[in-house]
Amino acid sequence: MAKVNCKEPSQIQSIAVIGTGSVGASWASLFLAKGIKVQAYDRHPEAKEKAEAFVKAAWPALRELGVTNLAMPDFKLLSFFSTIKEAIKDVDVVQENVYEDLDLKRAVLKEIESGISDGTLIISSTGGIPPTELQKGCVNPARFVVVHPFNPSHLIPLVEVVDGNETDPEVVAWAMKFVRYLGKEPVHVKLETSGHLTNRLQFALVKEAVACLVEGVASAADIDRAVRYGLAPRWMLMGSLLTLHLAGGKGGMKGILDHAGQAIESWWTPRLVPKVDEQLIEKLAKASAEVADKQDVQDWIKWRDEQLVHVLKLQASAKATQPKQ
Repeated sequence: MAKVNCKEPSQIQSIAVIGTGSVGASWASLFLAKGIKVQAYDRHPEAKEKAEAFVKAAWPALRELGVTNLAMPDFKLLSFFSTIKEAIKDVDVVQENVYEDLDLKRAVLKEIESGISDGTLIISSTGGIPPTELQKGCVNPARFVVVHPFNPSHLIPLVEVVDGNETDPEVVAWAMKFVRYLGKEPVHVKLETSGHLTNRLQFALVKEAVACLVEGVASAADIDRAVRYGLAPRWMLMGSLLTLHLAGGKGGMKGILDHAGQAIESWWTPRLVPKVDEQLIEKLAKASAEVADKQDVQDWIKWRDEQLVHVLKLQASAKATQPKQ
């Protein structure tokens, strides 16, 4: 099997972005902010115009977060091509973002591999397909690794790195380093599981939120308010496990579990696992209007992205002052 070419992240000059929807356009924005040439492909006829508009809109936030000091993106570094074969020619890395469909992704990976050198790296943004499944049929599966961001990808720091059974450990180490070079916070997901790590965590809470809504525990607005004002402020500073540890005071996690373990077990035991049927979809559609206060989704997205910049700067400041050995 061919040796994988794990260049130092700072030496990467070009990346092919295959699929420029919201995730691909976010990646392209970040790559351009780091001065990396982007060779893009997307079958949508207006993909180029939409991607350029996305990059322009994302740029002020990337500047404020210190990712770039350029006043405007250099669109000479962004090229769109009419075929995957043209987009992947002579690049250092191929970054894949097509729909979450196993057969489609395998077909695209096959096309990618047919047009790149044996050692060129392939990273995928899949949010839940195990990489071992995607590697099946790859000519050189050692070079394939999942590098999964979170929406909006150019802003949210977290990126999951997930390796398959045949991924070269050197590629995993490179992916972790590459993510840090982009200014992100990587986590290495060591065990393949549906949804990787973070989607499992977030949808455990979503499931309980939906269950509480169905059971009539509280209104949709109050369920979201409980997360926003009760859980989110602490979770911006620390994860669930450290939060539980601090809840035990001097006794730490063992102390709180010795004291309230049975109660906690009853709290985390599912009472209802909602089934996503037409009735639930209709109920959640009404709930969405309530939590959005009848405002347009695009207005909320604009507000979210603007406010995320302030939140992320505060989070970075807090991280810099956290207790250290």
